[in-house]
Amino acid sequence: MKVLLLAVGLDVGGTESHILDLASGMDRRFNVVVCSLKPLGRLGQELQARGVRVLSLDGKGKWDPRVLWRFWRVLRAERPDVVQAFLFWANIAARLIGRLLPQSRIISSYHDEIVSEGPLNRLVDRLTMMWTQYLVCCSQAVQRSVEQRIAGKGKPVVIIPFGVHVNRFGETKGGEGTNASRPGLPVLGTVCRLVEPKKGLTYLLQAVAELERQMGKPVCQVMIVGDGPAQCELRALSERLGIAHRVQFLGTRRDIPELLSRMDVFVLPSLYEGFGIAILEAMAAGKPVIATTVGGIPEFVEQGHSGVLVSPGDSRALAQAIKEVIAHPERATIMGRNAQAHVRKHYAIESVVRQHEDLYEMCLAKV
Repeated sequence: MKVLLLAVGLDVGGTESHILDLASGMDRRFNVVVCSLKPLGRLGQELQARGVRVLSLDGKGKWDPRVLWRFWRVLRAERPDVVQAFLFWANIAARLIGRLLPQSRIISSYHDEIVSEGPLNRLVDRLTMMWTQYLVCCSQAVQRSVEQRIAGKGKPVVIIPFGVHVNRFGETKGGEGTNASRPGLPVLGTVCRLVEPKKGLTYLLQAVAELERQMGKPVCQVMIVGDGPAQCELRALSERLGIAHRVQFLGTRRDIPELLSRMDVFVLPSLYEGFGIAILEAMAAGKPVIATTVGGIPEFVEQGHSGVLVSPGDSRALAQAIKEVIAHPERATIMGRNAQAHVRKHYAIESVVRQHEDLYEMCLAKV
């Protein structure tokens, strides 16, 4: 069976890493090709290094019409049995062009709640929905959001979460190129694309400053891993709050397991989130998690057992949660162990790959 995975781009990110794991982890009975609307990024190169065929449509921006023509040529040449697209622009391209090749079954994937999409995007999504056979959502929360705002309840939906290489994140080797650890100061860490207000990092910095005011002394260091348009804004905020010398911006990294090993607590205070793969990775590394009660996060973070959940957009509640976790390291260690056991049991990448393989075979079996 030939499977084509269509991505918007292949730079470092949660969905892109998911595609990397899927394409390189499938059984040999699946002939996998990955296609990117944009020029190949870092993960495209990693896919090639793993022996996966990768094609680029070299799109120049969102509205490059040449992409559709190039994709048509790729589909005619490859003749895939199944096309699974990931994120809005890839979903639309797969539906518009894939419908012209009846032998290709189209699967559309949704990895976030429908929050920031404008009315035009939602309309296009809704109008082209008829040309996809299945929807894959990464959480029940995403399924509810898609059904309420776009698809209704008539389209078959399969929930397949993200997964992680549990053994890789169970390692505790030291990270490279960071001096985050200092005696006496626990390290709060996060890994995400720096996009505000979505990721809620403004509230994280405010919470740390609030704790320092309460305690009258430094209480922790903050390690922010990732890049994005809000970096300058967040750096400036840390300066204004007087905590800049305790906040590290490490940029995009590929040694995430090593960096996680240097963190004492993982924090992701998102205002909305489809799933939160970075949280899953931190749990796999045995880290206590502080996150928000949004999207799919409560589906795999159990309050008080594997992490602490707070309301989004509440820096005081976040500060109190951080204070409690830091003040009770033994309890935090137990939460981290519980989190790791939960991920190992339910979110191993091998299981996630198998679920996708089952879906592809179901697509072909369905007349």
